[in-house]
Amino acid sequence: MPVVIYCENRQVWNGSLQKLHELLRMGDLAAFVGIVDDGGFAESARRRGVSASTLSRSVTRLEEQLKVTLLRRTTRSVEITPEGAAVLVEARGILDRSETLQEIATSGQAPAGPLRVNAPVPYVLHVLAPRLAEFHATYPDIQLSIDMTDTLVDLIGSHADVAIRLGKLPDSDMLHRPLGRTDWKLVAAPDYLDRKGWPKSPTDLSQLEQVRFAAPDHINTLRFAGLSTPVTVPPALTAGNGEAVRQMVLGGLGIARFSDFMIADDIQAGRLIELFPGQLDAAPLNISALYLTRVSGLRRLGVFLDWLGNISGG
Repeated sequence: MPVVIYCENRQVWNGSLQKLHELLRMGDLAAFVGIVDDGGFAESARRRGVSASTLSRSVTRLEEQLKVTLLRRTTRSVEITPEGAAVLVEARGILDRSETLQEIATSGQAPAGPLRVNAPVPYVLHVLAPRLAEFHATYPDIQLSIDMTDTLVDLIGSHADVAIRLGKLPDSDMLHRPLGRTDWKLVAAPDYLDRKGWPKSPTDLSQLEQVRFAAPDHINTLRFAGLSTPVTVPPALTAGNGEAVRQMVLGGLGIARFSDFMIADDIQAGRLIELFPGQLDAAPLNISALYLTRVSGLRRLGVFLDWLGNISGG
């Protein structure tokens, strides 16, 4: 069930928030925050591996201690009350501070605990996955959970501690760390070029076919140094996933441009040929890590970001 942030005005409820600091059950606070973030009792129970009734009891205890209603259940959704919204802000702060204190208390030990990562599918397959064994060997007590998506997601909504993003970042106060840059390369399979003809100049590409990305469309635009207009290449087909586009190009369906990290191994192995090296007019793509918790307060996040910088060239 979706959670609806219900607040008719911007008035902030201040009564008895200090009592949050006196609560003995941190698990109840975590349960309340999780229900809101997960969109309801059923989904939060599924993610946590507990029953919905267990979470319901946690919320009831909080409501009884604070003497307010935090959530309203309807037949179609769960609404957070204005009081609940105010408590939610404080609860997040308390949970963050609690984790920071735990990190300080165990500072002499190896970083440990869960770390949720969200990243684009190609980055996971071509950068993260081949190197994760070395990270696990170095930090065996960090439990990584990796979600793959090619769309921009909200960190809170996706339950991620860190999100890896490609391209220009939106204006935001969110914490971020540059991880490096990746160049664009235009490629084709050698057998495709044998069949269709090897282009001698960028304008010859119009005689070939292009495997296109469904989004973002600018990836399909092919500009070259010295040419005032893009080269138009007839489409072979369109795919909504970068890895699908790569497989189709490997299969000899046409040409396409990719981030270097996606096809560097293919070029080295001879599976793909780079067309007109150094002539493609496309700015390198920034690679960034976004996160909500300050690195100084979460050691496992800090070592993961350092490792990411090393493998990404940042």
